[in-house]
Parts: sequence; C-alpha cells; structure tokens
Amino acid sequence: KKKTPKPAANVPALPSRGYDRAAKPKLKSFLSGAAKMAKLKEAEENRDKGTKAMERGVFKRPDPIAAGSFYLRAADAYGLCGESRLERLHRVAAADCQMGSGTYASAAREYMKAAKLSKESDEALDRKRKEGNKLLLDAAKAWTETGEFGKAASAAMEAALAWLWEDETTFMNRKALTAIEEAVERHVPDVLNEYKRFRQTGVSSYIDPANPREEPTPDTMMMAREAIVKTPYAHEPLQDATHLLVRYGEYESALYCCGAASAILEHDGVATLTLGRNFCEETIITLALGDPILAEEHFVNRHLQNTSYLTSRECKLAEDLYKAVKLRNEDDLQAARSPNHGNQAALANLNSHVRSLVQTLRLTGAAKKTHVTKIDTSSILADSGDIVPNEDKKSKKKSKSKKKKGDNKKNDLLANRKGEKEEDPETDETKLEEVVQDLKDLGGLTNEEEEDSDFDDDEIDLR
Repeated sequence: KKKTPKPAANVPALPSRGYDRAAKPKLKSFLSGAAKMAKLKEAEENRDKGTKAMERGVFKRPDPIAAGSFYLRAADAYGLCGESRLERLHRVAAADCQMGSGTYASAAREYMKAAKLSKESDEALDRKRKEGNKLLLDAAKAWTETGEFGKAASAAMEAALAWLWEDETTFMNRKALTAIEEAVERHVPDVLNEYKRFRQTGVSSYIDPANPREEPTPDTMMMAREAIVKTPYAHEPLQDATHLLVRYGEYESALYCCGAASAILEHDGVATLTLGRNFCEETIITLALGDPILAEEHFVNRHLQNTSYLTSRECKLAEDLYKAVKLRNEDDLQAARSPNHGNQAALANLNSHVRSLVQTLRLTGAAKKTHVTKIDTSSILADSGDIVPNEDKKSKKKSKSKKKKGDNKKNDLLANRKGEKEEDPETDETKLEEVVQDLKDLGGLTNEEEEDSDFDDDEIDLR
C-alpha cells in the first residue's frame, strides 16, 4: 500500500529568519517565440489600459484601483517574458496606484518585489543601491500605514542594508551606518536602550536635541514602551545587523544594536536561550571596545538578575573573559577562549563573526580591526605604516644600503686621515678641518655639532 503524505504543518505568519523556506533558488523559465510575442502584446494592452484609467477629464476622475490592477497584470506578463526592467517599473507604478487607493499592504509587497528586481538587475551599483533603498523605505511607509510596525521596522533595516549591496570592502560607508542606526531606533527607542550613548550618528526622536543629557519624562517613557516592536522574531534583524557591524569593525554601533535586541527580548519578561547569548555578545563587544569596567557593571547589575542566565554556558564564558581582561591575566584569557577548555560549547553557539572577535580580545586597549580590501590601497597602507608595499620595501632597502655605504665611506675617510696624522703631525689642525668638511659633505655632521654643546638649564624650552 502506498503511504499517503502527511499534511504540511501550519507555518506562522511571521516565520523566523533562521528558517528560510526559500533557501534553494528556483530556476526561472521564460517564454519564447510566438508565446512571448503574444504575452508582450497582452502586457502592452494592460499598460495602455492602466494609463487611460489614470487620465483626468471633464467628466472623468483618475481611478487608481483599476490602474493598479492593469499595471500589475502588465508587470506579471513582462516577468513571464524575462523583461525584468519593465516588470520593475510596472510594479512600482502599481504600488503607487495602490497607495493612492489605500491598499497599503499590497503596495508594500509590490515595492519589496521591485526592490528585489532592482538588486538582481545589471544597472550601475550606485543606482541599484539608491533605488533599492528608496523602494524599501516606501515599503516601510506602507507597512506603517497598515499598523504592521514589525514589518515596517524590518523593511527599514533592509533599506539600510541596501547601501551595502555587493560591497566587497570591510569599511562601512557613512550612509549605511546612519541608516542602520535609524532602523535600530524604529525597533527600540533610544530611551529604552541601555547602550544608547554608543550611537554614532543622528539624534533620537525621543530626546530633546537642545538638552541631550536631560532625563526623559514619564510621558516620553510611556510613548517609548508603546513604540517598541513586539512582533515575533523582531529581534532577529537586529542580531543580523549586530553581526554585520562586528564584521565591519563598527563595535560602538554593534553594541548599540545589540542593546536594542536585548531590550526586545527583555520586554516580555520571558527568559530564553537567545537572551542569554545576546547578553554574552554584549560582554564580548564591550571588551572589544577596551572597557572591562563597563562589561562588569552590566554583567553584575543586569545580566545576573536573570536567574536562568546564571546557570548557562554563556554566563560562564562572559565571566571568564571579563575577569581575565580586568585582572590582565593572559593565561586566563587564553584558557577562556580556547576550544579545549570548558567554554567550547558556548563558543560554538556564537555567531562566526563574534567568535572571531573573541580571538582578537586584548588585555589592554580595544580589539584590533583588520581591514582587508580587494581594491588597491598601497598608498593608504604606506602612509599608515602598518603594511609596506613591495616598492616601498625596495626603496627602504636602497636607502639603508646607501646609509651603509655612506658610513663605510666615513670610516675609511677617518682611517685615512688618522694615518696621515701619524705620518705628518705638524699639519694636524689643517687636516682636522678637512676631515670636518668631508664629513659635512657626507651628511655626518651638522652646524649644530660644530658649536659648543655646553649650555645652561635655563636655555631649555620645556614647551
């Protein structure tokens, strides 16, 4: 007997980002030949109908509902024919019409589809980034109109990450950093973030710009608690952004983003394993900034107040790390981050970028930021003095060899002059003057060395 397949399990409306149902890319097949020509003709007819529906006349008003429907049909037809650019343009036109008619959810979905098509297009990179950022921000605005604040915040974060499409460097540009921090506040207002002072760009909308250090009023705190995103899996975009910022070496913004994720997880008052790992990441990033005192303060005053965190593996790892750095014990630090000791499981459960950050922690100062790019940075690296290109190395070797040759010439000259002095002692003064002049020509002496070196302490300028 053939076994009947089991019915598929119910999938929540907001699935976790860790369980991507579309992990395997689907191969797209497009029409060709006569079928393609017929579908293109159908798309043009729908486009003309949509344009006509939006015309204004003496006895006629624009109909965005009908126009949005026609533009959407045209976009689907162009998509079947493989015309991605025309499909993107008509999806944007359909979304604009749907925004005018009040169907915000459909408009948001079309904006996000258009942004995906823009990312896959062959246009210039700057144009793709700018267009994708705008389309995703429009989607966030549409989700906000529907009251879906979780989806709006997630779309805003995707819009921020659009500035990093196809980015091969490890230097985050200023636009992306500013947009990411703005998206973080859309998830959690700054007044509820324990690490709000680590925000590098912009000013919170819940803080008075004239008095940034003023304590928020009770009304402001109440508004902030209502504005925090409470949808399921709302912390996952923030955690992904935290790991991305760690990879780029933006540890201040990473700590700010990590604090927002902890605020969402703590809001419900339910202790979870995710919250414990987020606490551990807070400690690691704080140590990467070179501040073990702040790491200890938050570990004792906030993290240990969670009962389930006390017995977790992440708590032991965080405690071992900050104690080793605080006491400046190199052996304890190596043991804490070694995979052969008791923290092996806790390290394995961390994100790969955070796990790499643990290996770069130092007893004094911030963690080292290693920037490796595929672009030609020979001039920058030569000025910094960290890495010297081959040409500069050769030039340095040449300069060293020249110095050695000059020293040898000086020594030979002094030896010859010394021998001459022994042969003819009557001409010591004249020979000495010639030696001094020869040494000056070779760069061995300066005018200051000829003068008397005796001077009083009052002549020293201590400035």
